[in-house]
Amino acid sequence: MSIFGFSTETSQGGDFLPILKYDARAGRFFRVDRVDTGSGFVGESADITNSFKAIVDFDNVEVGWIDFQPGSAPSFALVPMGSKLPDRPTPRHKNGVRFMVKLAKECTGPDGKAIREVAGTSKAFLSGIENVYLEYQKGKAVNAGKLPVLTLVKTVPIKTGSGEKSSTNYHPVFAIAGWVPRGDLAPHPKTNGSGQQPQATQGNTAPSTGAQPKAAPQAAASLADDFG
Repeated sequence: MSIFGFSTETSQGGDFLPILKYDARAGRFFRVDRVDTGSGFVGESADITNSFKAIVDFDNVEVGWIDFQPGSAPSFALVPMGSKLPDRPTPRHKNGVRFMVKLAKECTGPDGKAIREVAGTSKAFLSGIENVYLEYQKGKAVNAGKLPVLTLVKTVPIKTGSGEKSSTNYHPVFAIAGWVPRGDLAPHPKTNGSGQQPQATQGNTAPSTGAQPKAAPQAAASLADDFG
């Protein structure tokens, strides 16, 4: 049992809210932008793995159940972190988390939308978030009124199954680069439904991981400059 109220161990067997997606099968972060083609809006994915840096609203994490169905809006049954988990709506729903982030300027797309929603059910992703969330808990008392800035240190391949049933997912390893004020990263009211979230392009090859040397935390003022 993990801090979320469910296991993160890898199994062996209305309005558009911009999103950030972690593709565990490729070990990549994608910023999903809404683009007007003239005949409608489509989701275009931009790989920001190597430059990933974001303020993360760990004060308002939601946990529970999520069902991602291709071509349909995702279904959420979530509660604030620390609350009793809701009943599982359907057998398709998987344990998952949802939270808000604000991307650094170098990760933000041409539309300038830095504040994004992250939601995921992959065991590899959840275990990576769990590890850094524990670090956040250790540091939040001495960083009152601030949120952590996360960077991606590396991704670690996790192989499961064997033969034709074998698969590899990538566990993200994060570091807290520092702490900054919340700023305009305001909590967003959530419901159990959401507008359709376009799916990011899936990678087919092992990632370079975007690994970066783990640097000492930046001074708060300098770090805040990265977010405008």
